[in-house]
Amino acid sequence: MADDRSIGSAGSRPGRRPGRILTMTLLAAALAVLATWVVWVQQSEGYRRDLAAQFESKTGEIAVRIHERFLAYRLVLHGGRGLFEVMDTVDRRTWHEYVDSLKLGEDIPGVQGLGFTLWLEPAELERHIDALHTEGVDSYRVWPEGPRGGYSSIVMLEPLDWRNQRALGYDMYSEPVRREAMDRALRTGSAAMSGKTTLVQETTADVQAGVLIYTPVFVRGMPTASEAQRRRALHGWVYMPFRMTNLMQGMLGPHSEGVRLRVFDQDERPQSLLYDSHPGRVADEQPEFASVKHLTLAGRTWLVRLEALPGYASRFDVRGAELTAIGMVGLLFVMTTWFFALTRERARALAHTTASLLRSERRYSTLVNVAQEGIAATDAEFRLTFVNPNLAEILGRSEAELLGRPLDELWRGGEAEKREQILARLGRGQGRRYETDLVRGDGRLLTALVSDAPLTTGEGRLRGAIVVMLDITERKDVERRIAHLATHDVLTGIPNRLMFSQQLTHAVDQAKRYGHRFALLFVDLDRFKRVNDEFGHHAGDQLLREAVRRMQHAVRSSDMLGRRGGDEFVVLLPEIESGHDAEVVAEKIRLALERPFVIDGEEATISSSIGIALYPDHGTDEDALMRHADEAMYRAKGEGRNRVGY
Repeated sequence: MADDRSIGSAGSRPGRRPGRILTMTLLAAALAVLATWVVWVQQSEGYRRDLAAQFESKTGEIAVRIHERFLAYRLVLHGGRGLFEVMDTVDRRTWHEYVDSLKLGEDIPGVQGLGFTLWLEPAELERHIDALHTEGVDSYRVWPEGPRGGYSSIVMLEPLDWRNQRALGYDMYSEPVRREAMDRALRTGSAAMSGKTTLVQETTADVQAGVLIYTPVFVRGMPTASEAQRRRALHGWVYMPFRMTNLMQGMLGPHSEGVRLRVFDQDERPQSLLYDSHPGRVADEQPEFASVKHLTLAGRTWLVRLEALPGYASRFDVRGAELTAIGMVGLLFVMTTWFFALTRERARALAHTTASLLRSERRYSTLVNVAQEGIAATDAEFRLTFVNPNLAEILGRSEAELLGRPLDELWRGGEAEKREQILARLGRGQGRRYETDLVRGDGRLLTALVSDAPLTTGEGRLRGAIVVMLDITERKDVERRIAHLATHDVLTGIPNRLMFSQQLTHAVDQAKRYGHRFALLFVDLDRFKRVNDEFGHHAGDQLLREAVRRMQHAVRSSDMLGRRGGDEFVVLLPEIESGHDAEVVAEKIRLALERPFVIDGEEATISSSIGIALYPDHGTDEDALMRHADEAMYRAKGEGRNRVGY
């Protein structure tokens, strides 16, 4: 019997082993399915969060680009207004040369033009039209016709192509939408944007929504502190018209077919729609992703709405491949349980995870290498350990030249942070975004927008940094050019009336603080009008430029020469010992200007009458000194010209 039990027991173990293996296999399969489902759910949620964050970031980027572009437009408007503030008369030729120098289509695309609309009282209307006819503009008229309490007329608009020519003479103040923005600009004294309208430049083809930005221009010398004073001093408005489709495409370029961009004025009603990247498409009630940004532009609120079109998410959807990979892991787990046991399965899972990390690293490297920005990594001493191709191109150096080199050695210097300051800040976990000048490999300078962020160990110690650079040299050049045009005379390049007034105010403050004296010279060119009449305005412009060159050689390096307008100039001598010092400089200017000028092979002769004002003898503020110098100049002119007087 004992033998029989032993035989029976031994025979039952082989029969039960397949059951235990099958049970373990089924349990492993169940665990694999459960794990697959959990990971799938988590990845799906994370995937949608990532897409939503990406979508929100894209909308914010579009809003920032629109806001920055309109800041540039406002600078251009202020530059146009500054032209009227420093010149006695701005005619169509001067306006054409000024707008042409801005190169709007190249540096700031999307603008339809830059123009000036003149304000006319009813009694001035007929005389104004006759004056334009006398100038040769035979077809000119102010329209729409009819009696009104006041008129505005577009008298200058550049570039004067066939589309902009349709707008000449149009009374924008007669149309309610434009009038509201023009009145708001007048009330505030600054730029104001209109609501949605249709530009008179439109034809029957490709009709686009339009908006306009206005900034008021006032008669020189009249007070403008209050709204009532500004209305009395109103000369007109410098303005910009925009065709919205051209504006948005010039600003943002072509849009992806997977997203729809719409821009609304004030609210999201259909009649408020300014731009639609997919016109004619019926709006989805519940798009997959949507984001709305509110922008305040020159007193007007725009709503920038970005929506994902059907199929947007599927273009980025890698969950099918991920689900397959997860299923393979589960199958591998089951097979490993069946054949090799749990420890070997763990080893295989670890190997699979390692392969996934390597794929992620390759995807990351691909993204970094094709990024438009320059991207770099450094070690704890701020030495470069990685640079992407675009950064090497921005810096004009090869990867081999850059690797191992401290990044701050490329800084030009100046106000840039020192390496010790950068490392100390990064060690505190503080990243920063800043502008700095760098030296390229060919010796040229560039301006870069730099963002850095620290990389730390698990214990919190600094082990390096990630640095992103964007070349903004062209954008800074445009900003500097616009700022220069707003503060310097277009014809001669010397400080204009606005900038000279600021320097004179500063000189008064310095003199009061430190108790020194200074002088102001008012220079008027005698018989300059005769040169214009005999030789023409082109010759007059050449003479003005040559006169400026001579005066610059006559004054000291510390002195400032500025143009008041026309043939009037001012010179600031910021520090003198006595009135004799001012007389010496004035006499040098007078002698330099009485020498004959050769213009286009013809000889022209002028002279100058110069008035001198001394601080504090003739006044202790800007207005008193300028008035005394002006009166002294007229006395010198009345006494026979070509002389200096107090």
